[in-house]
Amino acid sequence: MAKIVQFSIDSLKLRLPFREVTILDKSILDTKRKLIISDATGEILSEDKIKGLTSEIKFNCYSIKIAIISLYDFKQKQQDEFLEVYLHSKILEQNYFDGFTQENIKSVYDKLMSAKVFFCSEDIFLNSTLNDIDIKHDFNLNNSTFKELCKELQSRATPTTKLGQGANVYENGNLTFNRRETSSFAKPFVKFYDKQLEAIEKNSSFFNQFENSIIRNKKRIEVTCKKSSDIKKVFKLNKSNLSSILTISQNELKQYLCYAINQNISKLVKIEKNTDSNLSAIDIAIHIHFTNSINNQNLTFIQTLQSFLTHYEDKQMKMRIKKKCNEWNLHTEGQTEDKITKKSTILNNQILDIFNFLQID
Repeated sequence: MAKIVQFSIDSLKLRLPFREVTILDKSILDTKRKLIISDATGEILSEDKIKGLTSEIKFNCYSIKIAIISLYDFKQKQQDEFLEVYLHSKILEQNYFDGFTQENIKSVYDKLMSAKVFFCSEDIFLNSTLNDIDIKHDFNLNNSTFKELCKELQSRATPTTKLGQGANVYENGNLTFNRRETSSFAKPFVKFYDKQLEAIEKNSSFFNQFENSIIRNKKRIEVTCKKSSDIKKVFKLNKSNLSSILTISQNELKQYLCYAINQNISKLVKIEKNTDSNLSAIDIAIHIHFTNSINNQNLTFIQTLQSFLTHYEDKQMKMRIKKKCNEWNLHTEGQTEDKITKKSTILNNQILDIFNFLQID
């Protein structure tokens, strides 16, 4: 049975300096078919087009995409060539759910070299620059609850009119925030999806090697950190390479995953808790409502009181509630004397009467 690691790196884009690589299978990697990712003008090839032009190293029930690319180095003012490897955790095969770790990365290197498409030293493999990492978290949840979770997250998504941003729930219940290609550090790509459904519909031949108990009700969250500079900044690394990112702790991976989700969620308005432990239920409700109205919606006490009292039809009840509201207001201002309370209550009542007469809401 595969070990389920709570948080791990599921995929990444590895750039091997071409001068450090030996091409062994020229039928797969044709040096004449080179992808110009960026040139001196700064023009960048789209992600979709890049993947459409890559070659594939085929393994049993999965493949790894590779391409020879050319990048313009604006600092050195020269064109650099790389072998780009789009590495994902299916290459771990029966250890797929582990994600990439310090313990299994040697087997990944060996597997790639065994295909005899290209060769590089293990040192180059571990220390070459990488970017576009996906961090994943697997968990078990029944389908109905998962769909409700995604709907709730969609309802909390930050409103946006920008193309490629925002939440999208699909017919199968899966949820994404933003498009992967146009995502950024401020608005990362996030995906909540049904891993069991994917195993059935897309990759059944690969997932057949796992016991049903491992796949059943398996759900996954994936978040992306795209740029090498962002990877170094977020995880406090000197370099963005395999040797470095495999030292990232579980807690650091979790913190970034949480960050990525929360960057796409409207911030919850928090209300400071009343320190008085002897409050009744209605006193607590008044504190929450008035604090939110005054501090977060920028309404005055009178505006809030006027709106609040419209919910009470009974005159005696309305009077009692009004008194409690006035007491709350004085307490927040540090005034508790009876004479002041009475004077303030009369003043508020007079203002409310005038507003009601003038039909001011």
